[in-house]
Amino acid sequence: MAEEELAEAIELEDETEEVPDNFVDQMASRIGIILQREMDPTVGATEVTKYIYETTYPNKVNYFIDAMEMLHESHTTDKYAALTWSGMISAAAHNKDYDTFMHAMLDKMIQGYYGMEKPDAELKDRKFSAFTTIMAKTFIKMIELNTKLTDTAAEIYSHVVRKEMELDAQAQKDEDEGGITLPNMAKLYDDVIDYLSVRSEFKAKSLGEENPYEHVAQLKERLGQSRRYVVQDVMNQRALEKKKQLELELENQLASAEELILAQEPYVEGLALFIHEKRYNYKFLAVEKIRMTLQLLGSIVGAVYFLVGYMDLWGMDWIDGTFVCLTMILFTRLAGGRSRFKSFYPIDVSKELEQYSTQFINVFRNMSMEQMEHFLVRQIKLDRNRNYLSMIPEYVKYLFAIMPDRKNMVITMDELSELVENAEIEIAKAVRGQV
Repeated sequence: MAEEELAEAIELEDETEEVPDNFVDQMASRIGIILQREMDPTVGATEVTKYIYETTYPNKVNYFIDAMEMLHESHTTDKYAALTWSGMISAAAHNKDYDTFMHAMLDKMIQGYYGMEKPDAELKDRKFSAFTTIMAKTFIKMIELNTKLTDTAAEIYSHVVRKEMELDAQAQKDEDEGGITLPNMAKLYDDVIDYLSVRSEFKAKSLGEENPYEHVAQLKERLGQSRRYVVQDVMNQRALEKKKQLELELENQLASAEELILAQEPYVEGLALFIHEKRYNYKFLAVEKIRMTLQLLGSIVGAVYFLVGYMDLWGMDWIDGTFVCLTMILFTRLAGGRSRFKSFYPIDVSKELEQYSTQFINVFRNMSMEQMEHFLVRQIKLDRNRNYLSMIPEYVKYLFAIMPDRKNMVITMDELSELVENAEIEIAKAVRGQV
C-alpha cells in the first residue's frame, strides 16, 4: 500500500508540475550538447539516456518523442536522434529502469499513432503518420551512421510488432466482450515498412546509375524479416497456449478412473439387453407366423365344412356346414389370439436398455481414445461377454447413434471408426484363441 501511495503522490506531483513552453527545445538542445561534448559516442549516449530518463519519466515521455521529431527537422541534428535511440537500447540491456522507459516510449508512440495525435507528414505524394515518420527516419539515420546499428533498429522494430500484436489481441477480446475496438487503420509496423518502401524508390535516369537509397531498401528487407519472425513467433506462442488450455480442459473433462470402473456394469448389462432387443423382432415374427398359421388352418377347415354342407355331401346339409364353419372361425380367433400366445412372445427390454445405455453414455462421452480402447479390450477379455464378442462393435455404434450432443464427445468420428476397427481385430484374436 505504501508503494501505491508513493506512486500516486509522484504521479500527482508530475501532473501539477508546470512544463515550460520551451521544454522540448531545451531537451533537444541538451541532447545535442551532451553528444557533441562527449568524444566517445557510447559514453555520450549513456549520459543522454540518463538525462532523458530523469527528465521525462514517467509522465513526460511524450515530450521526448516531440524532441526526436524536432531533431529530425534539420540534417545537422537528426544524427542525435539516431544516437539517442541506439544508446537507449544499449543502456536498456543493462538497466531495468531504462528498459522500462524504452517500452513506455514505444507504448506512447503506438498510442499516439492510433489516436492520430500529430498531423500527418507527406512523402512523395503519400501521407504518413508523424510517429511513423519519426521511427522510420531514426532507423534510416542509424544505419547511415553505422551499418552495425541495423540489428539495433530491428530490435526496436520487433518490440513494436510484438506490442501491436498484443494490443490487437486485447482489442479483439474487448470487442467480443462489447468493449472498445482499435480504429480500422494499418498497423504502425506496416506503416513503417511502407514509408521505407516509398523512401527507397528511385528511377534511374541513365543505365547503370546506382540507387542512392539502396541502404533504405536493405533496411526495409531487414525489418520485413524481423516482422515475419515476430509474427510467426507470437502465433506459435498463442497456438501453444491454446493447446495447453485445450489439454487442461480435456484433462478436466476426461472420465476418471472411478467412473471407468463404475461404467463397466452398465456396459455389460446394456450389451446383453442390446443383443436381446436385437433378436426381439425375429422371435416376435416367428411366434406371429405360428399364430397366424393356426388361425388360417381353422378358417380353411371351417370353409371346407361349409362347402360340404352346401353340396349335401357326407350327410351334412348347409345349416350344419355353416354352423361348423362359424364355430371353427370363432375357435381359431379365441384360441389363436395374442393373449393366448403371450407367454411365447419375447420380452421387450427397450426401457431397461435405454436406462443402462444412458448410464454408460454419460461416461462414454468423456472417454479419450486411449481410455476407450483399454476399456473395450477389458470387455473382450471378460468372461461374461464371451458369447457376445461379435456384437461389441455393433453396440458401440448403437451407443454413438443414440448419443445426444455428439459434438461434445472427446473423441472424433475418425477416432471412433479406428476404435471399432481395432476392436474387431481384438475380437478376431479372442475368437481364434477360444477355438
